[in-house]
Amino acid sequence: EFTLFNVSLHLSTSLQPMTPAPLRLLCRVWFGATLAVACLLLGAATRVLHLLPISLELSEDLSVSTAAVLFRLMLRVNPQIRVINTVREADWDRLAACSPAMILMNHTSFFDFFLFTALLPPRFVRRAHVRTVMSASIAQLPFLGRSIGDHAGSFKVYFQAKGAGFGKGDASDFSVDRARQEAETARMEAHIKRRGVLAFCPEGGMNKTPSEGLNPFRRGSFAQAAKYSTPIWGAALHGSTAAWPRDALLGGDPSTVALSLEQLTLLPPPVATATAKPAEAAPPRVNRAPLFTPPAVKKARLSTR
Repeated sequence: EFTLFNVSLHLSTSLQPMTPAPLRLLCRVWFGATLAVACLLLGAATRVLHLLPISLELSEDLSVSTAAVLFRLMLRVNPQIRVINTVREADWDRLAACSPAMILMNHTSFFDFFLFTALLPPRFVRRAHVRTVMSASIAQLPFLGRSIGDHAGSFKVYFQAKGAGFGKGDASDFSVDRARQEAETARMEAHIKRRGVLAFCPEGGMNKTPSEGLNPFRRGSFAQAAKYSTPIWGAALHGSTAAWPRDALLGGDPSTVALSLEQLTLLPPPVATATAKPAEAAPPRVNRAPLFTPPAVKKARLSTR
């Protein structure tokens, strides 16, 4: 059984300062403008990379790295959003060294994708070949969808319910189009065999009630992890709902956001030789330390599930 500790997102968001409506509107307009510029540049860059006479894997790595650089620049020109990155370069190196691996992320806002991508070091992307798993509906977004979908090597989930996995539709219906999903599963397994890293949201979609903790994890999310005994890491995204409220058309509100990264399961034990007596299988070990505690609420105890 895999366990990811709940993050007290309601604590980090409830302590965000109240912003006057005119200032909040100005921040959202500026954020929207910088986001549009970043997406336009990314769309142009990935289309050029896709046409170059280079390998598909390198083209996808460069597309993901370009997205990381552009979204990081976007956040830097939005000073109303304070970014706290607790992940050290050594942590990314440890993750790359144990690849293939999987990164589990909580998902509460549209801002999650931009925050996680912005904090990915390009060197780690090229070394670990990071790819994401996303709803097929996201890959259909005008202009941006292709850049973060096919050009970035992302794996699609073909939900049958309209809007599922995208914060809309029936949140309880995670059924997929099996015929179309088989091809994506085959691509995903090939990526793991090449020692690539997968990042995905095990809840299956956007959490509508993050203050109540994480939603149940989808069993299918761990199919490849169980099949290939891949190490599992947890990436906790904090404050995203304050930066981009779930029901808001656009984000950019004054807020503090953060990313933390921890290894949740250790590498599997070595396979016993034919002459050695097989040892009793031990359950996966989990890092019991909280992923991140917002500075303003260090004394608050994180809830667990």
